[in-house]
Amino acid sequence: MIFIDGTMGVVSADELDSYIEKRRILSFRRTGTWVRVTDKDSLRGASGKKMFEGKERRKT
Repeated sequence: MIFIDGTMGVVSADELDSYIEKRRILSFRRTGTWVRVTDKDSLRGASGKKMFEGKERRKT
């Protein structure tokens, strides 16, 4: 992740959620691509109302 001050670091998934909510990061890396944190509501599931409602396709 890239923090607001421009430094880079690594945190757990739970910590990432907290940093996004508190707007303390600029971007983070997910599946080989960088995700820019400009508006937390535009991130998937951030509002609690935009959860995926389609058929489950992940392997278990």
